[in-house]
Amino acid sequence: MWVLVVAGLVFGVAVLALGRGDSLQEAPADRREPDLPSGQLAAADLDDLRLPTALRGYRMAEVDVVLARLRDELARRDDELQALRPPNPPPA
Repeated sequence: MWVLVVAGLVFGVAVLALGRGDSLQEAPADRREPDLPSGQLAAADLDDLRLPTALRGYRMAEVDVVLARLRDELARRDDELQALRPPNPPPA
């Protein structure tokens, strides 16, 4: 009998503590976008880039944003260079 009362109390406290089944709200972003200019990037843009640090190093999400931007920029430049190169003549 006492076991059921204690279990009921524990269940009631747990329901109240968890907000009666409501889902948690989305946490606000605790980071800002890296300070990269829009448009083409230059080497000086990366020289001036300072990523904020977290408790154990750099924030991975911000580093991922920078790396994705650099990957896209390099891919675009590679495509431009390939378009500017003359086609290879077929082997004789």
